[in-house]
Amino acid sequence: MREIEDYLKDLNPADSDAMPDEAALQRIISSKRKSKTPARYVPTLRQRWALAGAALLVVAGSLVMSQLDGVPPQPALAMTPVALNYEATDCSATEMLSKTAERTKSLHENQKSDVTHRFVQDSWSLSTRIDGVQVTSAVIPEHRETWVSPDGSQRWKARTQKPEFQTEKQRKEWQDSGALGDTPKVFSGSGEPADRPAPAAPPSSGAEGMRKWLAQGLPQFGSGELFSRIREVYLDHNFSPQQRAAILQVVGGASDLTCRGKVTDRAGRTGIGYSVNSAYRGLDTQYTLIFHPENGVLLSYEEELTGSAGALNVKTPAIISYVTYIVH
Repeated sequence: MREIEDYLKDLNPADSDAMPDEAALQRIISSKRKSKTPARYVPTLRQRWALAGAALLVVAGSLVMSQLDGVPPQPALAMTPVALNYEATDCSATEMLSKTAERTKSLHENQKSDVTHRFVQDSWSLSTRIDGVQVTSAVIPEHRETWVSPDGSQRWKARTQKPEFQTEKQRKEWQDSGALGDTPKVFSGSGEPADRPAPAAPPSSGAEGMRKWLAQGLPQFGSGELFSRIREVYLDHNFSPQQRAAILQVVGGASDLTCRGKVTDRAGRTGIGYSVNSAYRGLDTQYTLIFHPENGVLLSYEEELTGSAGALNVKTPAIISYVTYIVH
């Protein structure tokens, strides 16, 4: 995770020094893609950030690549999901999280360590690719299920979902651009315990211990890194009520934390949104975690680009990534 974060920070598209020179760019663009190679799915969002970094390197030549692959050019500006609607509030983020943590801590849930846990998420990222082509003409979410065995081994399957649009004009642009993603793609795979880059020590039930557990392997641990790590660990970790309470307490201590208020997430559930602003990956981004107010369960994670888009072909503000946690 640390290497990926550092790599992406170095690839800040707002920094011209981070972009490849013309010769390197042409080598990337002219590389032949094997037409018989099946589409590959990126197993976790950790690795997807590495793919996002690679996508930034070739964003300037993305239209050329599409033409070389026999795909019509994509729109000049990428389609992005509609932003969630938060109810304006003057609530104190720290106070709200503290109350939720207290309620969560008192819950009693049967935690079994000797069973296989199932995790389900719906997610989307600006770096999503279908058959090797970055899709900018539609929002194509993915539905993913992961099973984690007691020994740490995993198996997973994923399926792309129906393309989404904000307007009929966008739908027509997508159709004119080749209707990428119209046919669902199904992926699956597995991994052994040694393949899983999770922190070795078990998560703590105390706030300070939980903060140290979340910060493992990171050279810096600001608010942006904290929110990104929480997004990551919830992909394949099952937390007890006491551990969830500790996570809420750690979030409550984040700098520049704001309470966005009540919100209905992309799965139709009601939660409370908390946000921080950070440019640790190179661009000004608002990171949001949405927690259930009664049991402290993480419902959703959102990233919204708020400042310059750099070399990314989006109009800001724009949602550039989200994860909706269905089962965990």
